[in-house]
Amino acid sequence: MTPRHTSVLTRRGSAIVAIVTGLAWYLLDCSVAVRAADAGPPGTVSITLIGDSTVASDPQPPEDRPTLTGWGQVLPEFLDERVTLSNQAVSGRSSKSFRAEDRWTPVLDSRPNFVFIQFGHNDQPGKGDRSTDPETGFRDHLRAYVREARERQIQPVLVTPVARRTFDEGRVVSTLGPWVEAMHAVSREELVPLIDLHAQSLALFGALGDAATAPYSPSADDRTHFSRVGARVMAALVAAQLPVSVPALARHLRHDRIAESLPAPVSFPGRLRLQLPAVIDAVVGVETSLYFENLVLATLPEQYAFDVQCARGRQWALRWSVTPAASDVGEHPLLLEVRDEQNELLGRARSTLRVWPAERAAGRELTLLFIGDSLTHASLYPRQVLDRARGDQQPRLRLMGSHAPAGAPPEVRHEGYGGWTAVRFATHAQGTPRAGDYAGRASPFLYPDGQGNPALDFTQYFRDVNEGRAPEIVCLFLGPNDIYPDTEATIEASIDRMLRHFDLLVRASERAAPEAIIGVLLPVPPAASQDAFGANYGSSQTRWQYRRNQHRLVERMTAHYAHWPAGRVRLIPTHAELDCRHNYPTARAPFNAQTEEQGVFQNNGVHPDPAGYRQIGDTVYTWLLGLFP
Repeated sequence: MTPRHTSVLTRRGSAIVAIVTGLAWYLLDCSVAVRAADAGPPGTVSITLIGDSTVASDPQPPEDRPTLTGWGQVLPEFLDERVTLSNQAVSGRSSKSFRAEDRWTPVLDSRPNFVFIQFGHNDQPGKGDRSTDPETGFRDHLRAYVREARERQIQPVLVTPVARRTFDEGRVVSTLGPWVEAMHAVSREELVPLIDLHAQSLALFGALGDAATAPYSPSADDRTHFSRVGARVMAALVAAQLPVSVPALARHLRHDRIAESLPAPVSFPGRLRLQLPAVIDAVVGVETSLYFENLVLATLPEQYAFDVQCARGRQWALRWSVTPAASDVGEHPLLLEVRDEQNELLGRARSTLRVWPAERAAGRELTLLFIGDSLTHASLYPRQVLDRARGDQQPRLRLMGSHAPAGAPPEVRHEGYGGWTAVRFATHAQGTPRAGDYAGRASPFLYPDGQGNPALDFTQYFRDVNEGRAPEIVCLFLGPNDIYPDTEATIEASIDRMLRHFDLLVRASERAAPEAIIGVLLPVPPAASQDAFGANYGSSQTRWQYRRNQHRLVERMTAHYAHWPAGRVRLIPTHAELDCRHNYPTARAPFNAQTEEQGVFQNNGVHPDPAGYRQIGDTVYTWLLGLFP
C-alpha cells in the first residue's frame, strides 16, 4: 500500500508561518507591486512607454507617410479611463542613445507605476554611436533600465522589438533575432515581465502574408514602421498579452476591443487567461485529454463555451480527448476558442497535436531522473511511465535515484520527497543526504565545495548513485509547496524565489549532463471541490486561491522556460491533462449532522488518486516518445 505523503504545509500552523514568510519576501522584493496598486488616486494606474519610432507618437507625420503611427500612440484605445499613459518613445533612439540624451531621468523622476521598454531596431549595426552589441552593451543597458526603475519602485516591463515586414520568397523572416534573445535573457535573469511583441507580430505577418499585411505599412517601401491600421493591430497584440505578462493590468483592459482588433490567426489569453500547451504529444493507443477547466482561470468554467477544432479527437462536455490509431500518426493543428453566453470571443489559442507511433523509441537505452515533491514521492506516476515503456517495441527505460519508497517496486526510484520545495533541493544542507527520515535529510545534490561550503554538484551525485553516468533525461516536478499558502499580495514574490532556485537545479543539471534533456512538469491543478481543501486544511487556504496560485505559476514557468538557451529545457503539459473532478480521492460522508443521507466528497486537495497519477504518467510517457527521432 502506498503511504500518504503529507506536505509540511498541510498543518494550519505551518501554513500561517509560510504565509508570513511569503509576505516577508513580498515586502523585501516586491515593494513595486504595493506602489503599483496604491499610487495616485484610488484605482488609477500610470504607464510610461520608452522606445523608438515604432512605439512613438507622431502628431505631425511626414508628407510622404501621412498615416505614420507608433503602437504606443493607439495603445490607450485598449485601456480604460483609470489608466494614464505617457508615451516618451522617440524616433531613432536605441537603448544606448535614449540614456545618453538623458531622456531616462525624467521618466524616473515622474515615477509611473509601470514603464514599458522596447528597443532593438536602432541598436543594430549601421546606426553609428547608437548601435549596441546584443551580447554585451544591449543587455547591460536593459539591466540598468530594470535596476533603476525598481530602485524608484517602478515596475519595468520589457517589450521585444516589433518585427519588420520582411519577406523572402513569400516567407517572413526575422531581422532582430539576437536583440530579441537578449531581451529574453535579461527577463529570465532579472525575473522581469516580458511582452513578446516580436514573436506575435512575426507570427501574424507569416500567417497573413505580404499582400494582406501591406496596409499595415505607412508606405510601400517602409517595412519597419506602421500606418494607423498596422499600429492599432500592434497595440492590440501588446494589450492582449498583458493578462499573463502583467496580471495587475488585466482589470484595466478593454477586452472586447482587443478581441475585435486582432486578426483571426492571433492567439490571445483574454480575461480567462487561457493557457493551452503549444504542443500536445500523443501516442498510438494511449488516451490524451485536454481538460477545459484546467486551461482557464474561472470559478465556474461550465458557464463558458469551449470549441476545439481539430481533425482528430472528440470534444466532450468537460474535455477534448483522442486515442490515436496508427493512421493518425503525424501533426495536426488544433484551435481552441472560448466564448461567453453572448457568444463573444473571450480567448483563442493554437496548438499542434503530434501523434507518435508506439514503437518510436524501440530499443533506445534511456535513464531518467525524477526530482519532485509528494507527487513524485508517491511513486505512482514514475511507475506508470516505466510500465508504459515495457515491451520489445519500447525504449529500454531505467529510473535512477536514491529514493525507493516502501511499497513501490524496487526499480521505481527517484528523488521525490513529500513537502519539499525547489528552495530545499537547492539549499538545504542540514542532515544526511539520502539517509534517514526524508523530512530530515539534506538535499541529495549538495556537496562541499573547495571551501567546504555546500554546493550543487550533480556530477558527484551521478558518481554516487549511477556509477558516474549521467541520465539522458532529468524531469523536475516542483512548485505546489513553494506557492501553497500565498495570496494575491505575495504570489509574485514567492514565484520569483521559487524560479531562482529552480534555475539553480536546471543549470546544475545542465553542467553535469550537457547532453540531457530537462523536462519541466508544469504543476497540476488541485481537486475540483473546496470540500477537499476543507478536509485537509480546515480554513487555512481555499481551493480557489490555490487554483489561482497554481495557474499563475504555470504562466510564469511557461514564459520563463519556453525560450531557454539551446532548447534543452522542455515543458511537459501535465497541468492540462489531469481530470481534477474524477481522479482525486473521495470518501462517503453524511451531508450534515442531522441526516443519515450520505454523499461522495473529494477529500484530498493536491494529491490525485491512482488514476490521476496514471494520467500524469501518461503525459510524461507521450512527451518522452516525442523527444527522439
